[in-house]
Amino acid sequence: MKHIIKFLFIGIFLVSCSKTENSIEINPFNEPLIKKMRTNVFYQGSSLYNNNPDLTFNFEYDTYSRLIKKIGGDLTIPISSGNGKVFTDKIYTTLVYSGQNVTVEDFSSSADFSAVLNTKYFTLNDLNQIEKKEIPNENNYLLKKQTFNYSDKHITEIKTFFPNQPYIPTDPNSYILTYLEKFYYDINGNLIRSEYCRQQNGINKGERIIRTFEDYDNSINPCKRLQLLDEFFYRSLSKNNYRKYTEIHYYNEILGSESTTTWSFNYDGKGQIIIY
Repeated sequence: MKHIIKFLFIGIFLVSCSKTENSIEINPFNEPLIKKMRTNVFYQGSSLYNNNPDLTFNFEYDTYSRLIKKIGGDLTIPISSGNGKVFTDKIYTTLVYSGQNVTVEDFSSSADFSAVLNTKYFTLNDLNQIEKKEIPNENNYLLKKQTFNYSDKHITEIKTFFPNQPYIPTDPNSYILTYLEKFYYDINGNLIRSEYCRQQNGINKGERIIRTFEDYDNSINPCKRLQLLDEFFYRSLSKNNYRKYTEIHYYNEILGSESTTTWSFNYDGKGQIIIY
């Protein structure tokens, strides 16, 4: 029999359910705390995860219910061995907190291979929302910096800067490169659209990506606490769970590509999404 989602209910009471239903425990901020998730729940259609439906992500938290570890990740195969990716539970991600700062990095628990660190530095505000994100290279040299703006507790804009990119004001061909992503929500607090634009000196020019999020269910979103993990970022922004995602790329307003992904989730008797 499959195990079902188990959430930690903080400071209120425990909800008991049969093993055929989700056991849902909600904290005062309506953010479920999950310990385990099948990899193919949100990656349906991906052969990397669907080849084995028993593959899982495992999550650990500290005494403040903050995510501190995700176990399970992708291992890149060298070109000489086929140049692809495989899922392994020997790759794990740690989140280390120091005041309002969080360092996120990947590691390997195997003696047979190492992991690329993929270091990211986050600064949180007083509401524990992302205020700033910095991405260095392997020598800890800052490559990219992002700032986050909010309205009514929702992310409304992310601006991406490249602090070390050369810029010569006297050169007419030189410019400051930035990217701006704007976010739009429905009355239920679900993300419905984002628009990501490349900018030269603050003016949109070149690449533009339109992302749309549709067909939301009425289930609690199990990804709310996973926002600092890139693969769950967009999912974490909404109250519920989208089942259709479309991404359209333009370059100088000329359509380049368009793709759509849909999901068919399973739900328990209370209408909550089953993730394990």
